[in-house]
Amino acid sequence: MLVTHKKNRFFLFYVLIFLSSFFNLRAENIIIDNENNLINIGGDVEIYEDKTNNLSFEEVISKEFTPSKSPVPNLGISKSNFWIKIPITNKTESEHLILELSLAIIDHIEFYYYTDDNQINVIKTGDAYPFEKREYKDPHYLFDLNIPTGETKTYYLNVRSNEALQLPLKVGTIINVYDQIKNRDLLSGIYFGIMLVMILYNLFIYFSVRDKSYLYYVVYIICILLTQTSLQGYTFQYLWPNSALITKFSLIFLPSLSGITGMFFMNVFLQTKEFSKRLYNIAFIFVIPYLIAYVIAFMGELGISQAVIQLNSTIISLYMLIIPIIIYRRGFKPAKYFIAAWSVFLLGVFVFVLKDMEVLPFNNLTRYTMQIGSAIETILLSFALANRISIIRKENEHLIKEQNIILEQKVKERTAELNKAIEDLKQAQSQLVESEKMASLGQLTAGIAHEINNPINFVSSNVFPLKQDIEDLKSILNKYAEITESADLKSKLNEINQLKNELDYEILLEELDTIIHGIEDGAKRTAEIVSGLRNFSRLDESEFQSANVNDCISTTLKIIQPKLVDIKIITELENIPPIDCYPGKLNQFFLNTIDNAIYAVNAVKKPNHKGKIEITTTLKNDHIIVTLKDNGIGMDENTKNKIFDPFFTTKDVGEGTGLGMSIAHGILEMHHAKIEIESEIDKGTQIKIFLPLTLPTWKE
Repeated sequence: MLVTHKKNRFFLFYVLIFLSSFFNLRAENIIIDNENNLINIGGDVEIYEDKTNNLSFEEVISKEFTPSKSPVPNLGISKSNFWIKIPITNKTESEHLILELSLAIIDHIEFYYYTDDNQINVIKTGDAYPFEKREYKDPHYLFDLNIPTGETKTYYLNVRSNEALQLPLKVGTIINVYDQIKNRDLLSGIYFGIMLVMILYNLFIYFSVRDKSYLYYVVYIICILLTQTSLQGYTFQYLWPNSALITKFSLIFLPSLSGITGMFFMNVFLQTKEFSKRLYNIAFIFVIPYLIAYVIAFMGELGISQAVIQLNSTIISLYMLIIPIIIYRRGFKPAKYFIAAWSVFLLGVFVFVLKDMEVLPFNNLTRYTMQIGSAIETILLSFALANRISIIRKENEHLIKEQNIILEQKVKERTAELNKAIEDLKQAQSQLVESEKMASLGQLTAGIAHEINNPINFVSSNVFPLKQDIEDLKSILNKYAEITESADLKSKLNEINQLKNELDYEILLEELDTIIHGIEDGAKRTAEIVSGLRNFSRLDESEFQSANVNDCISTTLKIIQPKLVDIKIITELENIPPIDCYPGKLNQFFLNTIDNAIYAVNAVKKPNHKGKIEITTTLKNDHIIVTLKDNGIGMDENTKNKIFDPFFTTKDVGEGTGLGMSIAHGILEMHHAKIEIESEIDKGTQIKIFLPLTLPTWKE
């Protein structure tokens, strides 16, 4: 029984072969009789759709095939297996012919044929298999047809894909096929070269002008380039030849990325957000269907994902055509270039779709319209970007001119305000300087009053004794006046001598000398103090003149003498030449500096501390060097750095204005002088001033 069953199965198989031969006789054979050209055979093949996807080759060949209705069979998007029967009669002298299936994006292809010993052989290929396994390393599919001259053979193709299936089938010699491959690669190379040049050009412009629209455009071009080269199979051949998974999903992600980057580039280029925020935000809504399509693709429904992407891409294409028209009508002139570029690209897509719908014939022009359109679009948009930059530059130049006019007016106004502020500041500075002068003199008033009051009180207190002594002298003289010729001379002289004894005549004369000397000393001391004040009154002089620094120091010490209680002053003033200066200003400088030294010395709280201030002058080169050294409390580095800052003071509130050393520093700058300060906490401070002998006469 088992043997019988096997015999029956073999008998059935040979019957199927016989029936297949019978159907082959019924089918119209494809006659290849031209070795010079590739022959389109798509209109002469027969097609059978296996909707179950389960039929074997043996089962399919017994089915009834339907003749193709188009030179390029259009199978659309379907999950079915499609079988194509290809009976070929070779009437050329070449036994080696090539069958070319010129569509790069097919997931599964099985090529069936009978060997010479009637065995069935199958070649499996497609995007689901590594590229390296292909016999011919070409993005399209090539199959060897070994048909002796004058004979007929029947071949079968089984194709299945998640993308739209169109089957451009051609047969020719190996030379014909290679010529077509060479021409196709040349056109693809030109396209790739144009896109690469546009990428590098716009990337260079971006780094030059830093306009982010160029960066968006570069990303968009890259996505377009990858999408188009994927449709031609070059990304599978050169970028990921061993990854069928990437190839499978690249046709989902790359077209959607092209749509997304195209939208965002358009919005940046057209400044959509500035014209209409609502229209700008619509772009983000269109991203959602793409995300949904990604989820559907990962769930394995690639056909549905493709349909969602194509529908969304169609809506986005209309969006990207309507938006620039709206913005152009609102006055943004560069939008017209975007309209022209995008219209060219849409025209290419429209022709490509009409080709898929078989409204237009399948040929090299309709087949590559998307690449042609994208290349022209890329070039036009590059021109549009350049024009946009030119327009923006002109607008900026006009804006800059207007801003310059406004700025010049503002500068004039601010200059006038600044001049007024400077005048006010000068007045305030003069008032502050005057205030500091008055404060300095005010601190000396009590001491000077006491100093003048001592000799004046001495004079005043000696006036009454002087009057008494003069009265006594008058009484003695009156006695001498009473002596006459008739008078008793001896008696009168005795009275006079008695009166002298009573009045202590000798002591009286000595007392008169003492009183007169005391009054003289008091008057002299008063005169010296007044003279010192008169010299110091040069504080208000602005006259540039020659003066001796030693005189300025001496005068200042006389004025400040009342404050030098328990402080030893040591002066070593060399014989120095006069300098060009403002004497009154120098007096104020020394007054402020010595006053600070006195404060520092008095601030020391150590027991048995003896305050000391040393002042020296010396001539070195063309400068007078004045050194003031004290043994006061000293300063830390922070205080030393701030000593000349206005209103900075270490004195208690009410004891200083904080302007003294600031004014002193200004006086030094006025005299082109330098100052060096050395100070240490609890050890004292040393100040060196370098005064030049001469000053420019223009210095004020």
